[in-house]
Amino acid sequence: MTQNPYSPQSQQQPTPQPSPPLADQPMNIYPAPGSYGGVYPGLQARKPSWPIVVGIISLCVAGLFGLMTIVGLLMNVLGLGNVQQREMMASMPDWFHPYQWIGGLFTIATYVVLAIGGVMLLKRRRAARTLHVAYALMGILMAIVGLVVMITMMNHMPLPPNAPPQAQAMLKPIMAIGAIFGMVFALAYPTFVLIWFTRPKVAQHIQTWTR
Repeated sequence: MTQNPYSPQSQQQPTPQPSPPLADQPMNIYPAPGSYGGVYPGLQARKPSWPIVVGIISLCVAGLFGLMTIVGLLMNVLGLGNVQQREMMASMPDWFHPYQWIGGLFTIATYVVLAIGGVMLLKRRRAARTLHVAYALMGILMAIVGLVVMITMMNHMPLPPNAPPQAQAMLKPIMAIGAIFGMVFALAYPTFVLIWFTRPKVAQHIQTWTR
């Protein structure tokens, strides 16, 4: 017997099937915009930590080398040092003593700029990039000038009179190698700062900070 499709029995709704357990449901692993991992909607992504790391390094470099520069200037003013150092300073040309003061004050100003830039970087201010780039250019200029002055000074440094001839012949090449290594050390952080803060990705990220 054929069932009538319009009868009340045939129009009954199908029984709903129970939903699978929550553990068996697929999870959205693709993060939606403005969410963190697609699991916690609305939770913003964490801020990058490089401003804290670079800011702390900048403050340490500025504090350490700035203090060393100030101590060096004070030693020159007070005439401290051993007899050999005082004799070497007396043998320097006349232009070297004004250079010491100008170079020392310029070095201190360079590290002051770096220290302020480090503070601005920890606060995530846009001025941090400008200050760090200014420090990098000042530091590179300072290192190049220092190398030229060091090479010039080697021609005026008196050799120890009691040293054997072989030692006297090796003294200036050793000093030249030391000057080159000193320049590489002096250029290390300014070069890193200049490369890092001129990267387009870093510059675009800093533009999102407050002034």
